[in-house]
Amino acid sequence: MNVNQIASAIINDLFSGNLVSLSNRAMISQEQIEDECIETRCAIIKDWYLKNMLNLGDMMVAINCVEVDCKDQNKCSCMSSLANAKMAKHFEIPQLMPGLGVDALAFVGSTDRSHAFKIYYNLEAIKYQQHYQKYRKRPNNKPFVYIEKTPNENGMYDCWIFDAPFVQYIAVIGIFKDPRQLEKYNCCDDIDYLEMGAISNEIKNRILQKKIQLYRTSAPPAAPVI
Repeated sequence: MNVNQIASAIINDLFSGNLVSLSNRAMISQEQIEDECIETRCAIIKDWYLKNMLNLGDMMVAINCVEVDCKDQNKCSCMSSLANAKMAKHFEIPQLMPGLGVDALAFVGSTDRSHAFKIYYNLEAIKYQQHYQKYRKRPNNKPFVYIEKTPNENGMYDCWIFDAPFVQYIAVIGIFKDPRQLEKYNCCDDIDYLEMGAISNEIKNRILQKKIQLYRTSAPPAAPVI
């Protein structure tokens, strides 16, 4: 099941049978439950990852058509602090899965995946590398990427690619926080990229149990039978 289907199933289960008297259907929206599905999915993936119960490779999604542009250069403090920063090009990616660290992103590089770009999340690490390169006889000017992990106004991550002035599209492979953010792309490898995978039943069960417990504890006591 995908996000929409899981949310619909939860709402149907909540307001069917004996549960219909525990709450008002109008108090819960489809959008609210979908957001809870995403939060619960993140918690489950992190939990199973830490317990070595999850193969991260099974959760990876490849986006093969991330467009590179020259917009939003002034957003990045790297423009004034890094060498060749004015030549950097900008792109956006969906938010990565929290709690996985660098394991959430497996690849950023050419669309044919023949060239991987080094990934940085820290400006100081880039500065150190550029300083080191100045003293090498044969500097390594391979493309690299800086990812700003504070979501922008679109809820996406702003990223910049250096030393690749002619690149127009790149490929990104990772585990993303919200599968709904992938809807803007029409080039994901997996047809079922919006599927929640094997954890869909766990998501549904956790949210149902949470809601049922909440409604039962907050429901008014039954009137005594006279």
